Amino acid sequence: MARRLRLRCHRSNSTLCGLQSIVSILFYWIAVVGSSEVSVPAQVDAVLGKNITLGCRVEVGANLSLTQSSWERRLSTGTVTLAVFNPEFGISVADDYAHRVSFVNPSIGDASILLQGVGFADVGSYTCKVATFPLGNTQASTIVNIQVEPKVHVLPGPSVLLGQIAETVVARAVKGP
Repeated sequence: MARRLRLRCHRSNSTLCGLQSIVSILFYWIAVVGSSEVSVPAQVDAVLGKNITLGCRVEVGANLSLTQSSWERRLSTGTVTLAVFNPEFGISVADDYAHRVSFVNPSIGDASILLQGVGFADVGSYTCKVATFPLGNTQASTIVNIQVEPKVHVLPGPSVLLGQIAETVVARAVKGP
């Protein structure tokens, strides 16, 4: 998308006009040409024991290059890096997560990861970070919640109801194992 930048200056103050022009061009370059954006869902609801995808879409400006993207998890003891993708050097996953975390489609525009077999210990804040050159880091965070999938068991009601003329359906809620 092409955008135009139009500057108007009064002849009486050419120094101020020149400074205003430089600042305007700088802001224009940062906003249009040299920006990057990281998008993640605000919240991800997972089912206990299932796999979830933590989506991270990356938009990198025309004059920027992606240095690397990574996922971090905030814990009470500090921040832990789960996985890193570098376009030149490849993928690195922390030893504690090597069997559970993988990038879905590692690329300049996608830093989404798959987290396998989620449990209650996985509840919390996760951050997708993107480093670009020359601007530096951009990040966005999401919250992971775990839900227990309900299990429904249907049991027949008392036998006396089965022998009556009118059909009656009886359901009981029982505590699972």
